[in-house]
Amino acid sequence: MAGKHTAQTNKKPVAIIVIIAVIAVGLIVGGIIFFMNNGKSPENANPVTTTAAVTTQPTFTSVPDSQPQTASGAAQSTEAQTSAQNEGQSSAQETQSPATAQNIVVPTEAQGEVTHFNNTYIPNGRAEDAFTGESVSLRDALGASYAEGALTFNDDGTFTDTIVSGIVSSGRYNVQNDNITAIYSDDHNMEIIVTDWNNGVPVKFSVNYGGCIVYFG
Repeated sequence: MAGKHTAQTNKKPVAIIVIIAVIAVGLIVGGIIFFMNNGKSPENANPVTTTAAVTTQPTFTSVPDSQPQTASGAAQSTEAQTSAQNEGQSSAQETQSPATAQNIVVPTEAQGEVTHFNNTYIPNGRAEDAFTGESVSLRDALGASYAEGALTFNDDGTFTDTIVSGIVSSGRYNVQNDNITAIYSDDHNMEIIVTDWNNGVPVKFSVNYGGCIVYFG
């Protein structure tokens, strides 16, 4: 009987230890869960969301405001450049027009009648170097579109020269003693030599264009 009593008494401390251990484990697990929940609380996340919204909002509104201003500024700049170019071209054309040539005074000789005529000439395809006398290509000397140019003399004493590609020149001239004296509107002389006449009108002649002698007729 004494042995049975002793065995029942020894089982109680073991049960108590197990209960205590279970409680301790539960407390530890609960503490861990509580700690993790505190780290992810909504209160800590709110400042991040608010800051992101404040940061991106000004950037979003500034982009559309700047684009129309840039496009408008570019359009105004292009219009200003186009206007300036048109004005420059208009001024150049006025300077080279026959009307400007009216102010040029062509010198005359003491003897001989001064006359004028009305005719248009184009190069006959022959050209030579003024210094060496060697034949040269009109395309190389005058430019690719030389064939579209012409030298026109008017009976009012003015002339227009478009022989050199891309250049329109004008001036005044006189015919006297079987010679033609011609001056461009920029005040330089036309070096022209007539070799054949017909009733006061040149039939064959040559003009020196910057060292290239071009033949007409």
